[in-house]
Amino acid sequence: MDARIQIISWNLTRKCNLACEHCYLDASPFRHRRGELSTEECLAVVDQVSAASPGALLILSGGEPLLRPDLIPIARHASDGGLVVVLGTNGTLLTKRTCKRLKDAGVRGVGVSIDSLEAQRHDGFRKTPGSWRQAIRALEVLQAAGLPFTIQTTMTSENSGELSAIADFAFQKGARGLNVYFLVPTGRGRYLSSISPHQYQAILEALAALQARYQDTLMLNAKCAPQYQRLLLENPTAAAGSRGYWGAGGCPAGVQYCAITPAGDVTPCPYLPIPGGNVREKRLADIWRDSSVFQRLRHRDGLAGRCGECGYWEACGGCRARAFAELDNPLAEDPLCPYEPEACTLQASSKPEERVYGLPFRPTMRWSPEARQRMERAPSVLRGFVASRVEAFARSRGCTEVTAELLQEVRRGSVGGRGGADDGQGASPA
Repeated sequence: MDARIQIISWNLTRKCNLACEHCYLDASPFRHRRGELSTEECLAVVDQVSAASPGALLILSGGEPLLRPDLIPIARHASDGGLVVVLGTNGTLLTKRTCKRLKDAGVRGVGVSIDSLEAQRHDGFRKTPGSWRQAIRALEVLQAAGLPFTIQTTMTSENSGELSAIADFAFQKGARGLNVYFLVPTGRGRYLSSISPHQYQAILEALAALQARYQDTLMLNAKCAPQYQRLLLENPTAAAGSRGYWGAGGCPAGVQYCAITPAGDVTPCPYLPIPGGNVREKRLADIWRDSSVFQRLRHRDGLAGRCGECGYWEACGGCRARAFAELDNPLAEDPLCPYEPEACTLQASSKPEERVYGLPFRPTMRWSPEARQRMERAPSVLRGFVASRVEAFARSRGCTEVTAELLQEVRRGSVGGRGGADDGQGASPA
């Protein structure tokens, strides 16, 4: 298993102009910025990531990251260091000028949170009147600026009936993808009533049907829902267009993914608040390699309950953050999963190679220097996946070499949907 960090989610601040019901960081307008990593500390951490994990995907988030005055220099330093930088925002502060500055700083994609197509429901969830209208305007500003974007939606019992409509909306607005998040009860989210295991299964099945409908024209991702991999294994039609996170072996927390808090604590994921160390005291690479919490999650020797008995443990493994939030044990069974394990073993042959994430770029045919250079722009976690699809497309056209022109054709949508196939634009966490 490649234990290199592939994706880092960095909460730069707890300050936020909204006060969303589900916020795992308990961010709000009333939060102060004392204790946050300074600009100099942030730039030093960026240097560590660039050296240890060239090409890694760096997600700059919050709170609201646009409230951090040094966001642009941090993003530019990371981009100049070879990292693939994307931004997660509530969208309310995005302007034409801000989009230009982000793009000039090398930001490759933006995730905007939209939790309902009904303004009143979204505003109620976000605790701020007018936030829905501002988020919709943000999509239009991003589209005009040519900055790729995804839509982020947290599923609840209140909005679960909107899933299909939100996917249609994302497609019509020109989004690169739709990230569907499933609540982990941490932060303020622990006070919300979660969906039931039965509802969870039904939503995943609906998402699989949408996956089959959109194939590669819209990237559909289930977040904090590794059980989606089991469902796709059982549904070949949906799996044919899947962007499922195979390389991490289901839940990527501590395997290929980590988070950094505003104060510098390094945790396996943003929803799993067990620090492995702090970047003010240790190097990020040392925390990743040596911390006991990361080692336990990486090897999963002690998976308990149904997750420990399940034949899909490698492809799924259950959500480790949800296990900790509800059962106080990151290796406990995932309490939201409705699946009762059977006496089966998932064969390696059932994992199609063209859908394996996290593999290195190992071309099997000739690539022109220009095409190789463009592939280097993709997040390291995507390169093996993208290369396999590009080469399959090239062979289907009778090509003996992957060229920059072929990649441009791919980017226009022949393979991999609305772009990003050659550069990972709009990519986001697992």
